[in-house]
Amino acid sequence: MKLSIHGCRGSTATSSSFTKKYGGNTSCFEIKTDNHQFIFDAGSGFQNIEFSKNQVTYLLLSHFHHDHIQGLPFNSQLFDIKNEVIVSSDLFDIETVKTTVQEYFSPPYFPIDIVSSLPNVKFLSFKDIQKQLEAYLSLESIALNHPGGSTGYKLTQKESSFVYLCDNEFAEDQRRSLAAFSKNADLLIWDGMFTEKELAEKKGWGHSSIKQAIDFNAEANCKKILISHHAPHRSDKELDQIADSLPELFTLASDKLEIEV
Repeated sequence: MKLSIHGCRGSTATSSSFTKKYGGNTSCFEIKTDNHQFIFDAGSGFQNIEFSKNQVTYLLLSHFHHDHIQGLPFNSQLFDIKNEVIVSSDLFDIETVKTTVQEYFSPPYFPIDIVSSLPNVKFLSFKDIQKQLEAYLSLESIALNHPGGSTGYKLTQKESSFVYLCDNEFAEDQRRSLAAFSKNADLLIWDGMFTEKELAEKKGWGHSSIKQAIDFNAEANCKKILISHHAPHRSDKELDQIADSLPELFTLASDKLEIEV
């Protein structure tokens, strides 16, 4: 499996001379396997996805906050009906997922109704996708702690595993279930939007801290952890300072970063 990051900024996209290194696009992560293309969330980074011509493309949404779906209609390749994209989420039933996306991207909020206009954009329940994929790999989900709800995902192919936990406000009553879900993963993406000081002031906002990731991995034992969902105000200089303080297994996510899982 290969991970490509197209967006790792939280809450709102940023564009400035102070965010060039880590990037300003909101959440969008791509995993390519031998037979499939998986896209986790459709933030503003979704505009940079190259749809696979020879693989099935699955878009898995963690939730429906603006920064995780705003990029969906801004990838021009989506309007090529030869590019089939299957949209799903385990947060709600598939009719709710479809209705939510359709309401968001149709008048009066968007110029056209992309769901009815694009026959290549299809919606499938999470359980149906699991069945489609079971001959190739394992796809699992877990409920996260976030206002309005959010879903984490895990891909396992042969001996490699990838875990996506964004957006989540880590709580002690999650520790056992999240650690079991993430146990020994080759790569974990963790919502590290806040510092410890910020976290104390932002209780209920739905995000975790970088220090919590370090404490969590003492039990989860993941081989590599990417800290993501960077606060929109966090400059490259500030992120560099955080990166320098991280233990060996931890890395800050950045746009255009690619990692073999």
